[in-house]
Amino acid sequence: MYVLSRYADVRAALSDAERFSSTQGVGYERRPVPMMIAYDPPAHTRLRRLVAGRFSPRALSLWQARIEAIASSLLDPLIGAGPIDLVASLASPFPVQVIAEMMDIPFERRADFRRWSDHTVEALSGAVHLTQAERERVEHAIWEISQYFVSVIKERAPRATASDDLISLLLRPNEDGERLRDLEVVSFCVLLLVAGNETTTHLISNTVAQLAEQPSDWQQLVRDPSLVRAALEESLRHQAPIQGFFRNTRQPIEVAGVTIPEGSKVMVLYGAANRDPRKFPEPDTFQLTRNPTDHLAFGFGPHTCLGAQLARIQTRVLFERMLSKVKRIELMAGQTRTANPLLRGFDTLPVTLQSR
Repeated sequence: MYVLSRYADVRAALSDAERFSSTQGVGYERRPVPMMIAYDPPAHTRLRRLVAGRFSPRALSLWQARIEAIASSLLDPLIGAGPIDLVASLASPFPVQVIAEMMDIPFERRADFRRWSDHTVEALSGAVHLTQAERERVEHAIWEISQYFVSVIKERAPRATASDDLISLLLRPNEDGERLRDLEVVSFCVLLLVAGNETTTHLISNTVAQLAEQPSDWQQLVRDPSLVRAALEESLRHQAPIQGFFRNTRQPIEVAGVTIPEGSKVMVLYGAANRDPRKFPEPDTFQLTRNPTDHLAFGFGPHTCLGAQLARIQTRVLFERMLSKVKRIELMAGQTRTANPLLRGFDTLPVTLQSR
């Protein structure tokens, strides 16, 4: 395969769906998948138009109070409680609980949500490090999640106009009378579950680890919480939770003096682009006030992450709560990084949250 890593090259490829196509899959393997993320315009344009309104700032603002309540319920018992695994106790369950409540999913299914999400991302990575038995478990999990949403949609479709959960909203026609087909709702729910959980989980854990390693930055945030938004954008740039996805060339394309043949698999590395010194001075340094609003952690162009604002709202709410309650974050021994090559984050992150 070919790899693009410079900021300008990655941004150009993400903007050019005509030549850098998603239709053969955005994962490692050449496999079309029935998701919006793996469609090109005009099919992608239609799907995005039908769902975008559900993720507008105005629509998401209606969830602000509930997100704050979920953040408090998970965070407050951990403060002053001694060593905890931040991933298992907070970074992982927080986005799962938010999206599950938005979809009105029963509490007892949330462990399944996390498992399904993890396995779907394994499939996108190509699962090259998995055994055959593990590959089969991944494939079965993807089948499970699809069947689950099929059953939920079948149950809710007759009363979609009377309910305000996210799945019912997706089943309703828009003002022009257009609506998603049932299987399109299924694929979008799978995409939202995976993209929303993985990005937010790793953004939280990466940022906590970074601020624990640079305690002066944490103290600066305590003194001036208005810097939280800038800090989160710098964390997204510095350690992009999704390191990159793939595209497929429709024709020969010359990049930096190299001709990429038609039909090639191309990895576009968001993480490397965000560390390009041509774009970001001292790119390997975390600078609290840099505020890099033009980073590529959420992609760029027609496939810019639809859930980016939801991820930002969740993490901002959580860190504002932490700043008001936590005096110091202390890293403990035993942290482990995720082995998935598409992701940057932690599987375990032992920390102590000292009470103010």
